[in-house]
Amino acid sequence: MIAPPADAAGLVNTFYIIETGSETIEEAIPAYSAQLLIMVRGKVSFTFADGSVGQSSTVFINGPQMRSARALLEGPVLQIGASLTHTAWQRLANLPADEVHDQLIPAEAVLAADQIAMLEAAAAACREGRIPPEALCTHLTQAIASGRHRLHGDQVAVVEAILRWLASGFDPALADLYASVSVSPRQLQRICRRFFGVPPAQVLKRFRALRAAMLLAQPATSQELHDQLMATYFDQAHLIRDIRRYAGRTPTQFRRESLVDELLDPAAHGDAGTPLKAAAE
Repeated sequence: MIAPPADAAGLVNTFYIIETGSETIEEAIPAYSAQLLIMVRGKVSFTFADGSVGQSSTVFINGPQMRSARALLEGPVLQIGASLTHTAWQRLANLPADEVHDQLIPAEAVLAADQIAMLEAAAAACREGRIPPEALCTHLTQAIASGRHRLHGDQVAVVEAILRWLASGFDPALADLYASVSVSPRQLQRICRRFFGVPPAQVLKRFRALRAAMLLAQPATSQELHDQLMATYFDQAHLIRDIRRYAGRTPTQFRRESLVDELLDPAAHGDAGTPLKAAAE
C-alpha cells in the first residue's frame, strides 16, 4: 500500500501494488471504491456477486463494488491500482455508483484516448524496467486529476456529511446524519445512491462489515476495540454473513496470509477506517 501524496489528496484513498510469481492465485476482493488499474504483466479475471465475469486489460477500471468479488490472477502478475474517493470518481466518470457497480468498465468509457495512451506507455516503460512500479502512481494521479465533471455544491456537502457520519463511530445513528444536512431526506437518499451506490443505512452496513474485516486482518488491535466493534452485531451468524458478503472471507479465513490483506488496512479505506485508526493511535 502506498499513501497518496499531497497532490492526490481528495482524489485517491490509496495506491497499491500486487505482484505474484508464475502461479495462478484466487483471491477475494473486498467491496471497495472505484479503482483505476494498470496491468504491467499478467492477467486478472473478476467474478462478481451476480456471476458476471470481467477480464483485465492494460488499463481498466473496476467500478464501485457493493459486494466482494473473486479475482483469478494468472501470473506472473504486476498490477498497480488507485482507489478513488467517491467525489473523485464522479468528477472523473460522471457515472452513478448505483448504475455501474460490480463490473469492470473499459478505460475508453471514462478516459480520453491520450490519457489511455499515456498510461499504456507508462506500463510498457515499467515492463521494460525503465521506471519502477511506484512511478506509475504519478501517472494514475494525473489521469484521475483530469476529471472535469462538475459536482453541485449540495452533492459535495452531503457526501462530506456522510463521510463525517461514518467516521463518527462504529454504529452512528441515522437520525444524526439527517440532522446534519440541509437537504430533504429524499435528496439525501438520491445523492447517497449516486456516490455510494446504496441508501445510508446500507452504506453503514457495508462499512461496518469492512471495519470488522479490517479488525480481523489486523490482529494487534486491542480487546476493547474488538469488543466495541463486535457489539454492533446481533450475533456471530450476523457477523459471519456480513463479512462474507462484503469482504469475501469468513472470520477464520483471515488467519491465512492473503495478497489483498493490504486492501483491509484501515488507511486504505479513507473514512471507513477512521474509527479504527483513531483507536489505534
